[in-house]
Amino acid sequence: MASLTPAQLQTGRKEGTDRLLQLFTSWGDRDLETADYKTDEVIRKLNGKPARPAAKLPYASLYPGIAIGEARKKAARLIQQKVTALPTTLSPEDGWLDEVLRIALGKSDRSNDTPPYADLFESNAKKTNAKTPKVDSSGINFTINQLFDILTSADPDKVTLLYPHVVETLAEFDLTTPLRQAHFLAQLCHESGSFNYLEELASGEDYEGRDDLGNVEEGDGVRFKGRGLIQITGRANYGDCGDALGVDLIANPERLSDPDLACRSAGWFWNTRNLSDFADRDDVDSITYRINGGYNGYDDRLYYLDVARGVLGA
Repeated sequence: MASLTPAQLQTGRKEGTDRLLQLFTSWGDRDLETADYKTDEVIRKLNGKPARPAAKLPYASLYPGIAIGEARKKAARLIQQKVTALPTTLSPEDGWLDEVLRIALGKSDRSNDTPPYADLFESNAKKTNAKTPKVDSSGINFTINQLFDILTSADPDKVTLLYPHVVETLAEFDLTTPLRQAHFLAQLCHESGSFNYLEELASGEDYEGRDDLGNVEEGDGVRFKGRGLIQITGRANYGDCGDALGVDLIANPERLSDPDLACRSAGWFWNTRNLSDFADRDDVDSITYRINGGYNGYDDRLYYLDVARGVLGA
C-alpha cells in the first residue's frame, strides 16, 4: 500500500473530520443513514465499548435522550478529537474514519493499495480552478433585453456580464418554462438586490458559531457569508454546493461570487429544494419560505414575479 507523509496524513485527518462534522451538521434530524450505523460502531471502538445491542438504534445507548441531529454532532466531534490527536503514523482509526466518510459521501470502497484519505478529496488547485461545464443552452428562449426589462434598476454592466451564465444556468437546471424562469428570476432579484450584489454587504460575523450552518471553526461566519445570486451561506452549504458543482468552495469561498458560480449555485440551491415543483404550481409562498425560512421581503419578491411574468408571458 502506498504511504502518506506525516503532513499528508495530518491534512487528510483534518479534512476528513471537518467534512464529517459538516455533513452530520447539515443532516440535522433527518432519518438514520447507513453512515450512522458505521459511526456508532467507530465510536464504540474508540471508547472501548462493546458492540451495539441489536435492539438499539445507532446513538441510542451512546447518547440517550437526545435528538439524532445532536447525537450526530457529538459523534463527529468525538471522532475529530480522537483522530486529530493521533501520532503522525497510520493508525486503525484512520481506516475507520475513511470508511465512515466513504459511506456518508456515497463513494466506493477503498482499494487495498490505497491509503486512507488518498482519493477522498480532490486537490484544492484542481477544484478551485474548475471551469463551468459546457451546457447546451440553444433551447433557452431568453434574451438579454428580457433580462434588462426585469432588472430595471440593475447595473447594465453587471447584467451584461451575468446574462450568459444565467442562460446556461436555466438550461443546466431545467428551468425551461416561462413560469419556472419567472419564479427563479424573481427570487434572485430580491436576494441579490436586483443582481447588483453577488455577496451580502454584512460582514458575516452574525453567522459565527452557527452549528446549523456547519460553522464549526473560528472565522467561519465571515469566511462563508452569503454569496451568489441566492446567497449560499455557511460552511456546510458551501461544502455541499462545491461538491455538486466540482469546485472547492471550502478552500476558496470567494469563488462563489464569480459570475459563473453566482448563477450556477442559485440553480443548484433551487433544484436541491425541488423549487421547480412549486413554480409549476405558481406557489410563491412555498418557494419564498424554502429560500428565506420565512417571508422577509415578500412584497418585493411578488413585485419582481409580476414583472417577470409580464416580460416572459408566464
